[in-house]
Amino acid sequence: MYRAADGLRESLCTAVTISPRGNVWIKHGDVDAVSWVDGYAVGTVPAGGSGNFRVHDNRTGQLWSYCKTGLTSFQGGNWAEYPVPEIQVEATTYFSRLFRQTTLLPTERNRALVLLSDRLLEFNVRSNQTTLLRRASDTRLGRFFELVEARDGGAWVTGSNGLAKLPSPAKRITSATPWHEFLPPTEARLQNFQRPFEDDQGGVCCVADSLPEGKRVLVYFDGQRWQSFAIPGENIRAAWRGDERTFWALTINSLLRVDLSRSEAVTKEKFPAGHFYDVAVEPKGVFWLATSEGLMRYAPLAWRPPPDAPGIDLQVHAIREDREERLWFASADALWLFQNGRWLNHPWPRDFEPMFQASDALYDLPDGELLITAAEGFLLFDPPSSRFSSLAPPAERAIEMALGQFPDGRVVLRTALRSPPNASPRLELFNGRTFETFRELPAPASPDDKLSFLAVAASGDVWLGASTGPLLYRDEKWQAFTRSEGYVGEAALRFLDVGEGRVWCGGVDRIFEYDGKSWRLVRAGFDRIHALIKGRDGSVWVATGNGLAHYFKGSWMFTGVEDGLPSATVYDVWEDRRGRVWAGTTRGLSLLRRDADLDPPRTHIDPAENPSRVLEGSPVTLVFGARDKWQYTPTERLLYSHRVDEGGWSPYAPDTTIVLTNPGAGGHRFEVRAMDRNWNEDTQPASLAFAVIVPWYKEARLVAIAAAGALVALILGGIAVNRHWRLVRSYAEIGKIVEQRTGELERANRELFHSQKMKALGTLSAGIAHDFNSILSIIKGSAQIIEANLEDKEKIRTRVDRIQTVVEQGSGVVKALLGFSRLSDKETSPCEVTAVVDATMKLLGDQFLQDVRVRFAPAPTLPQIPGAKDLIQQMLLNLILNASDAMGGEGEIVLHAGTYDALPDGLVLSPAPAASYVFIAVQDFGCGIEPDVLPRIFEPFFTTKAFSTRRGTGLGLSMVYEFAKEMGYGLHVESALGKGSTFSILIPLQGSGEGSAGA
Repeated sequence: MYRAADGLRESLCTAVTISPRGNVWIKHGDVDAVSWVDGYAVGTVPAGGSGNFRVHDNRTGQLWSYCKTGLTSFQGGNWAEYPVPEIQVEATTYFSRLFRQTTLLPTERNRALVLLSDRLLEFNVRSNQTTLLRRASDTRLGRFFELVEARDGGAWVTGSNGLAKLPSPAKRITSATPWHEFLPPTEARLQNFQRPFEDDQGGVCCVADSLPEGKRVLVYFDGQRWQSFAIPGENIRAAWRGDERTFWALTINSLLRVDLSRSEAVTKEKFPAGHFYDVAVEPKGVFWLATSEGLMRYAPLAWRPPPDAPGIDLQVHAIREDREERLWFASADALWLFQNGRWLNHPWPRDFEPMFQASDALYDLPDGELLITAAEGFLLFDPPSSRFSSLAPPAERAIEMALGQFPDGRVVLRTALRSPPNASPRLELFNGRTFETFRELPAPASPDDKLSFLAVAASGDVWLGASTGPLLYRDEKWQAFTRSEGYVGEAALRFLDVGEGRVWCGGVDRIFEYDGKSWRLVRAGFDRIHALIKGRDGSVWVATGNGLAHYFKGSWMFTGVEDGLPSATVYDVWEDRRGRVWAGTTRGLSLLRRDADLDPPRTHIDPAENPSRVLEGSPVTLVFGARDKWQYTPTERLLYSHRVDEGGWSPYAPDTTIVLTNPGAGGHRFEVRAMDRNWNEDTQPASLAFAVIVPWYKEARLVAIAAAGALVALILGGIAVNRHWRLVRSYAEIGKIVEQRTGELERANRELFHSQKMKALGTLSAGIAHDFNSILSIIKGSAQIIEANLEDKEKIRTRVDRIQTVVEQGSGVVKALLGFSRLSDKETSPCEVTAVVDATMKLLGDQFLQDVRVRFAPAPTLPQIPGAKDLIQQMLLNLILNASDAMGGEGEIVLHAGTYDALPDGLVLSPAPAASYVFIAVQDFGCGIEPDVLPRIFEPFFTTKAFSTRRGTGLGLSMVYEFAKEMGYGLHVESALGKGSTFSILIPLQGSGEGSAGA
């Protein structure tokens, strides 16, 4: 049962279909998803179509269904609708189509057959067109009802009058394809054939309306004959065939089993479902039911009654196959024969009491007769005449029991003298006609010991089973086994030669193995062992009082009622020459159907539940599981085999947890595979990689490396300490040397500084002397001119003014040397920019102006500026002389004057804040100033030129900077290599002044 808890969209299931790929598709009514089941997993996809219409799947995985306008197909994760006018007409013409869908058969990708009530169409997605294949009026079927795929790849069509078979493959059906129509006899009075289901034999089961019954009946057509069966009191909706003698029928609220071989043919199954809405049928008797409580799957069990067998529900004690491949079964009421698919029973004679014991069996004799042994006597059965007769004992002896059969067919009987009773026991060989003495019984087994078997192994050894244990006849003597050989004191009831020199001996509840030297316990825990046989594949079957055990390749499988056996007590088991395995139980006969389940389980290991790393010495616990397809074998009954690092596989066992006690250090790979109850093994074992980590103190190599490392570290530590102390001493010595050298360096620096100061002082003195010499030259020249022009008062006045000017200039130089004259020593007053610049240009002298042309280019209107006139003249003289030096004493110098409303970027000295500013700029066209030198040009004594005859002290620009700073002026410098420089004095205006005309 699959429900919403298992992954379905809903537990309510209204329609079910089976795809050619084996997937099951489930509709849940008008909901948003369709569910699918593949045997191992459950999932959903978006719903397409509408209502309860089934979802069909073709061999390519393309889904089909109906929608309101026609067909819909699911591809690439989406449903696409294709209008089909014929389907729309059908839906409006027949109201029943709203709840009973039009049948649909996908044939190949993008193509599907559609059966309407009056025609068969093929729809092609690529052309979005339909093709008419056959009209109902062109057949004898009457109105069409159902279209289903046949087992051979063809199709079945039902109509109101009968069935039609369309040849395989369905994708090749055209309008010219011949139809094979099958109509029931007129006297059957059947019509409206619906819900056809084909069985494994090619027959078709469906439901039809019976005119005599006045209701729907079960109809079966085997290709030749028609049969119908009415179920009293039930209105069936669908019917199909199960196994060879069972049919199933479905109503809205019940599931019915119909067994035509029984007097009470109809049995209502007890299922946990309120309503049954749909059914889908698979081969081998498997079917699916869409119910109100979930999706239900029915699959016949592996063990089931033989096909077409009569109801053998009594005890079956013995099974035997004779030389003509006839199967014989000794039951409580008769001797049954199965030959060529037919069953025949021979009741026991009236004077024969079938009280079979564990040691009783059937034997086929060399002459073709059967020997039946029972507690009340021995019977012979002659198959040709079907007659029973009693077995006559040898003269003066009585037959006590049959012990076994030799390979040549002779039966070993234990006989004894009639008088006295049980005297002189011996073994006789009976071939169906005569008796032959085999040998006297060994002393340990006579006269009162209870014997159970005598068998001959492939090696020629003769084994005898007794209540005290097994006895071996070899080298003309009998050998009994004691506890010292490993056989625990227990009766030996059954014997089997398993090959390779090994024999098995079954006791009351355990099996021992003898390998020619000693005994070992194979397995214990059986109820009384009734039979041991060897299969054609080398496996061993064991019939016991608590089920049927099967041993194969080191693993055991136990079968019981849950696997289909009618009873847990199994008296006999037999594998015939065709490989079929039969089991006789207390409640009848059962046959193994190996094809009932051919799908292996899938094994899984969850890494989250298992360790990936463990410490050496710690047990490794691994957890795993599996799931059988369709859960045919419940999860709790699956068996598992495992191996580590590609070693040998362990025997299968039901444990889902394994503990590895000592896997060893390093990486390991664990593999496990599951097997279901039908010996289907998972061919893709699940695997898990894990590592066993060795603690470092247990790893010899690591300990050795650690010890070596510690030793090396100790040695290196000693070396480091030694080097450290040596280094400390070296540092002390170096410190002393550094201190000595530092003292010497400081003395040298002081001497150098003193020397440089003296040199700078000498240079400064030379410059000052030169400047004063220039001043004195001007004074001297003016005095000479005055002396030569005593009568020319104008010239005398001019020269006197020049003398006064240069004297004041000399006084300014002296004051500059005494600390750069403070502004407080000067009286500031408004000055005309043009007058200051003109007066400065007059101080340059004729000699200066012969080589350098100085030009003044003021703005048209300039306000008065606050300041000390002589300091401004000194600043301009220094800037003009500096510009002359930059041009090598030749060229043109341009003086500019104007106003700024906003200060330019990159100021060397910021002026006092003001609403506007007047600038006086001195521009030369000389070599320019290096960018890395530009920040230092206003430092005292800094110069980039050799000392010239005019300015070489490095004080000119420094004096300009100090004068500007004291008066609140600003300085700005622009320079470009090879193009020249412009020095600007920025004078803040505290208020508006009178303008002056530019000169």
